[in-house]
Amino acid sequence: MNALDTLEKLPRLNLRGFTSPVQYLKRFSAEIGAEVWCKRDDIGTVGLAGNKVRKLEVELAYAIAQGATHLVAEGSRLSNAARAVAAAAAQTGLKCTLVLCHDAPREPVGNLLLDGLFGANLRFVGNATWAELADHAQAVVTELEYKGERIYRLPIGCASERSSLGFALAYSELRGQMAAHERSIGTIVHASSSGGTHSGLVLGNALHGSLSKIRGIVVAGDVYDDVRGQYLAYAQGGARLIGADVSLTREDINLTEDYLGDGYGLPAPGVMEAIDLLATTEGILVDPVYSAKAVAALIDLAKNRELEGPVVFWHTGGYHSLFDPHYAQRAWSEIKRLSTVRL
Repeated sequence: MNALDTLEKLPRLNLRGFTSPVQYLKRFSAEIGAEVWCKRDDIGTVGLAGNKVRKLEVELAYAIAQGATHLVAEGSRLSNAARAVAAAAAQTGLKCTLVLCHDAPREPVGNLLLDGLFGANLRFVGNATWAELADHAQAVVTELEYKGERIYRLPIGCASERSSLGFALAYSELRGQMAAHERSIGTIVHASSSGGTHSGLVLGNALHGSLSKIRGIVVAGDVYDDVRGQYLAYAQGGARLIGADVSLTREDINLTEDYLGDGYGLPAPGVMEAIDLLATTEGILVDPVYSAKAVAALIDLAKNRELEGPVVFWHTGGYHSLFDPHYAQRAWSEIKRLSTVRL
């Protein structure tokens, strides 16, 4: 059995309910002067979807097989990964504790509200670095294990060697969809923070002969000491899990921090304009914390003719921060400004 066959037979849950569509963004493409398609991982049947669900389909199949009773995940109150874990736990009947690096807010909104609605136990640990957050999460694991729970811990962003295989599978899925439209995949542009999505797409691309360019737009700094090295380790580890004989190096990890702006969850140039353009041309929402930074990058790269088409914007989900008062006010100010320009 070759590696692709092994990958396809990988044990996994069905948390998404259906295959997310890929659609041609005709009006958006005309505006930016590039052929752009969108892989709609922002829609699905559990927890308002997103890219983390693909990772969890693989991770939780393994966790359940190991007899896990309780999931522990870490992140910020804005975290799409934490929200997806809470939703998946509810669907599979597992307990869930989220360790979040903020103080408990007075007004739970966005993903944090959803975390609670899905029944997760929320542990707030105040301001903490990613490394400190991991230490807090491990302390929670130790506490719960002492109480008799069988814990499966999910790292920041649900990123791991195993979860990267969810996106190696996703690359194959997209390849088939684009072929059905008689199109190839020139470049994939996506938002990236913890690395599971990027490493999986890089691995999937390599398994199919490295025909596409995978461009990750970094939206959270300082997650790892060596970002490219960690992403590469996930891709290489995923390859080992399926017995894939592929050669992957640091040069295969194509990342840019040029669109990070002031940092995770903080402003970056072009983000509000990107939200507005995609919404008004295609009726698709992206958020200022995560996915809109990738759209802003795509617009800029297209303007500078730095993208090989056809281009696929992989919509990794996450529009809930648009309803957070902090971001909503900023977005509304930009909408009013742009509306005045249009008039």
